[in-house]
Amino acid sequence: MYVSNTTDRLQGTLCYKDANFTALTIPAVFPTICPVHGQYVIYYNERRQGVIYPRGYSTSVGSSLCEVEVYGCPGEFYGPYCSNACPNTNCYCHLETGTCQGCKPGYQGYLCKLACGRGLYGAECQQECAHCRDLTQCVHTNGSCLTGCEAGYQGETCAAPCPHGFFGPDCADRCNDSCDGCNRFNGFCDYGCNPGWQGYECQDACDKGSFGDNCSETCGHCRDVDECFNINGTCLTGCAAGYQGDFCTTSCPYGFFGPDCAYRCNDSCDGCNRFNGSCDSGCNPGWKGYECREACPYGFFGLDCGERCNDTCDGCNNINGSCDSGCNPGWQGYDCHNACPYGFFGPDCVHECTDTCDGCNIFNGSCDSGCNPGWQGYDCRDACDKGSFGDNCSETCGHCRDVEKCSNNNGTCLTGCAAGYHGDVCKTSCTHGFFGPDCAYKCNDTCDGCNRFNGSCNSACNPGWQGLECQAACDEGSFGDNCSETCGHCSDVENCLNINGTCLTGCDAGYQGGLCKTQCDKGYFGIDCNETCGYCHEANHCFHTNGTCISGCIAGFQGDLCKTTCQRGFFGVNCDTKCLDTCDNCNDVTGVCDQGCLPGFKGFVCQEGKSSKKSCKI
Repeated sequence: MYVSNTTDRLQGTLCYKDANFTALTIPAVFPTICPVHGQYVIYYNERRQGVIYPRGYSTSVGSSLCEVEVYGCPGEFYGPYCSNACPNTNCYCHLETGTCQGCKPGYQGYLCKLACGRGLYGAECQQECAHCRDLTQCVHTNGSCLTGCEAGYQGETCAAPCPHGFFGPDCADRCNDSCDGCNRFNGFCDYGCNPGWQGYECQDACDKGSFGDNCSETCGHCRDVDECFNINGTCLTGCAAGYQGDFCTTSCPYGFFGPDCAYRCNDSCDGCNRFNGSCDSGCNPGWKGYECREACPYGFFGLDCGERCNDTCDGCNNINGSCDSGCNPGWQGYDCHNACPYGFFGPDCVHECTDTCDGCNIFNGSCDSGCNPGWQGYDCRDACDKGSFGDNCSETCGHCRDVEKCSNNNGTCLTGCAAGYHGDVCKTSCTHGFFGPDCAYKCNDTCDGCNRFNGSCNSACNPGWQGLECQAACDEGSFGDNCSETCGHCSDVENCLNINGTCLTGCDAGYQGGLCKTQCDKGYFGIDCNETCGYCHEANHCFHTNGTCISGCIAGFQGDLCKTTCQRGFFGVNCDTKCLDTCDNCNDVTGVCDQGCLPGFKGFVCQEGKSSKKSCKI
C-alpha cells in the first residue's frame, strides 16, 4: 500500500507490504497505520516471474476488496498518530509539524490572531458584508447580520432582496393588497395598482361602473351597479333582466328571461322577450292569443292554428296534428290513415263485427257487405232455413240422417248421413262394396257390390255364387258368373273351385291346365300329361288319356301302346307277319334273315337250299 501526492505509486511512500498472510490466515478486516500524508492511497498487487509466493497464492493477480477506509487526523490535531493539538486554533496547522498553514475564515495577520476589519468577513477577509442594518454587527467568519437587515433585504447575510409583495427592514412588511407589488425599501406603489384599484397609493376602488386593470373595463348589466365587483367585474347581487353570467354580459338564451335569465318562457311561446317574458316573437305551433295561452280550436293545429286536422282523426294534437285523441269510426293507426281491417269497425277499430257478417261497415258495424255462409236477414242474425246452407242460404243440404242437423254454415251433417251416402255433406253415394248409414257397412263378399241402402245383393252375385242373397255356392260341376260355366276334367269334380273352376286336386288323365280343359300335347298322355306316347303308326299320336295308338303300331312294335317289340318269329306292322321258317329269327321291322338261316338254307331270306337239288319254292 502506497501513499502519494500523485497517481504514480513509485513517487509515493510504501506504507505496508504483506509478507506473512496466507489464503487461510488473512483476516476479513485488516487495519494498518501510515504516519505520512498525501493525496492518494494506492492499493497494489502483483505476481512477478521468478518470485516464490506463499503456498495458496493464486498464480495470477486478483483482488477481492469490499471496502477501503482512509482516516486522516481530525481538526485541531497533528503529528504521528494525530496525537498533538494544534498551537493556534485560528490556523490550519501542518499535519506533521503543527505550523500555521493559513488562516481560517474571519481571521488575518500573523498567526491569524486578528479578526477581519469592519464590513469584511470570510477566507482571508476577502468578502464584503451585505446590507446589514449595522455593519459592526456583521459576523467576521460567515457574514451573518446579527441585528438584522436594512430596508429592502432579507436573509442571514442580508444579501437577498425582498420578494414581490414585501418591503422594509428584513422584508418584514407586506405591501398594500391593492398594489401590484411595491417599492421594497419604502412600500410605495411604484409599479401600479392591482385590478380594481386606483389613486397614488392604490387606496381607492374603481369608480362605479368600472373595474379591472387601471379601472379601464366597464361593468356588465348588474342588477345593482354599485354591486359590480371592482376587481373582476362580477355582479355580486346578480344580473339585470335579460342577462346572465358572472359579469352579466351574456344575453338570455332562447326560452329564458328575467333577472339572471332565471325564468323559463311560456312553453307555448316561440321564445319570448328576454326582459319581461312577453310572447312578442309569436306562438309555438298549436297555440294562439296575446300570451299564446289559447290552444288551437278542435280540428285545427300547427303554426297560428292554420292547419286542419285529418278528417279521419277525432280532433288532433294542437301542436303537430297527430291523432293522439283517437280516430273517427272506421279508422286506425298513428295518423288514422288506415281503414279498419276486415272484421273490425268503430273508433280506432276496436269493435269486432258480428261473426255472422261477411265483414261489416267500418263506421257503424252494419252488415252491408252481406252475410257469412249460413246466415241471412238484415243484420245476418237468422240462420238458414231448414234444409239449406251456405252463401245466401242458396245451397241444399245433402242426405243427412237428421235434416235439422245440417250445419247452416257449410252443410255438414252433424249426426251423420242417411243410408247410402257418406262424406261431410252426405252427397256422395256409397262406393262399390259398402252400404247403410255413412256407408259404414261392407257388402257380403259373395255379392257383386250390393244395394247401397239395405245391402241386398240386387246387383248379381260374384262368380261362384247363386241364390237371392248369393249365399249358395255353384252346384257341383259348375262355376263362374251365374254358375254358367262347366268344370273341366278334374280328378275330383267336388274339388272344382266354384269361383273360377280351378281343379284343386289336379286333372283326369289326358288333361292339363288350371281348369283341366286342355288335352295333353301331341306325343304325351296320362295324368298331368307326364307320359310319352309309344311307336304309333302316326308318329307322336296316341290317345291322350291312356296312350293307346289309335292307328296301330309302326313295324317292329305291338300292343295298345306300341311300346312292345315283336316276339321271336314275327315282324312288320303290329308284328302281324311271320318270319320265314328257314330263318333263324328275322328282323322285326323288315323280316330279313339278318340273324342267319336254319341249317340247310342260305340266301338273303334263306330261300336257297345248300344241296344240288332244286329247292322248292316256299
